[in-house]
Amino acid sequence: MATLDWANQTTAHPVGLGLMAVCAGATLVVRREYAIFPLLIMIMAIPSAQRIVVATIDFSFIRILVMAALFRAFMRKEQLGLTRQTPDIAIIFWMVWGIFSYGLLFGTVSAFITRTGFMLDAVGSYYLGRIYVRNVLDLKRVMVFLGIASIPMFMFFSIERATGQNLFSIFGGVPKYTLIRDGRLRCQGPFSHPIMAGVFWAVLLPWLGSFWITKQIPKILLITFAVCFLGIVLNSASSTPVMSVVFVVIGMGFYLFRGYLTQIRWLAFFTLIALHMVMQKPVWHLISRIDITGGSTGWHRYYLIDRSIAHFHEWWLFGVQSTAHWGRGLQDVTNQFILEGVRSGAFGLILFCVFVYTLFKLYGRSIKAARQKSDRWIMWGAGVILFVHCMNFLAVSYFGQMQNAFYLLLGASVSIGATIIQRTKKMKRQEAIVAQERLA
Repeated sequence: MATLDWANQTTAHPVGLGLMAVCAGATLVVRREYAIFPLLIMIMAIPSAQRIVVATIDFSFIRILVMAALFRAFMRKEQLGLTRQTPDIAIIFWMVWGIFSYGLLFGTVSAFITRTGFMLDAVGSYYLGRIYVRNVLDLKRVMVFLGIASIPMFMFFSIERATGQNLFSIFGGVPKYTLIRDGRLRCQGPFSHPIMAGVFWAVLLPWLGSFWITKQIPKILLITFAVCFLGIVLNSASSTPVMSVVFVVIGMGFYLFRGYLTQIRWLAFFTLIALHMVMQKPVWHLISRIDITGGSTGWHRYYLIDRSIAHFHEWWLFGVQSTAHWGRGLQDVTNQFILEGVRSGAFGLILFCVFVYTLFKLYGRSIKAARQKSDRWIMWGAGVILFVHCMNFLAVSYFGQMQNAFYLLLGASVSIGATIIQRTKKMKRQEAIVAQERLA
């Protein structure tokens, strides 16, 4: 993928370097409420290939911002007040095993360093979300910022669509001329791939919907933001982002049936088993039939799943160094779940799934605990976002700045959910004290 093509070589445009320096400085001095904004700017505006290599160690501009924000947080002790949650433990176990297994798989010091760098990006972004987005007000501030930023980003994507040239190519790390598939321009802006660009904006839509329903952001702003988000998705001309929007609609609509989610999950599970029994090909062959924008590689994604099962004996322990021999084009692992197994074996895949499960579990607890409509809808939106990610994982594996965005927003969701649960527990204790005093 694009990010890998630029690994181990310094790629630093003066403008990008200057912006990185400004953002790093701002991260250290701005008020806590805005400390995460410089990192968001780097994620949205600078190709992830922009990096400085020191002694064979890659320091992407985004990684430098993550390190700066973590330094600020611990110097100012802004992590205080966080309560340990189950996803926090799960992600640490996943990180440690990932470094250990990947290092053993390749048997080199550089492999340990490479995987440690990846985990720094992922887990560092997660904890920054935990530290700096703790409640609905913090999230509202972030969403307004992202929404305002989407307006010029939509303009850049529109220019790219009209001219066939990516203005962000001046930084390096993205191609100058826009990718074309089946006559469609697939715009990507500063992102590592058109799919990553579309997915980044598509998965934010549930929170726009949540704020629309709870009327916490003016509707004219939400309409403007939604138009820009969807405009970027369409300009990416990729099936996965479009399907993300479809899953957003489905997920938000299921709020009406939230009392029957357990039954719905079991129904879906047994339906898939029934289809697997009656279909001539395995049930995962259904993925090959998805083609929303034309030119989709659905068959490749089905074949990847099929071959990963057939080659389970190769990767179950610590993973496998290459999947190229599995079949034509299968060196490109376009499935996040399979990629976790390829990188860290079956146990690594299990740990990743456990992490996702603990997130859903926490979201469910916070929705039940929420006494305010706004809290309940925000956490429902968080659940829909995670659901959309899981659906995307069957068709793509995240890379580039999308990894940072993914873990950053997960951390934010955990903190918001934990805050809601703690607030409700406090209110129940106070109510119990009042009740006892009345009885006395």
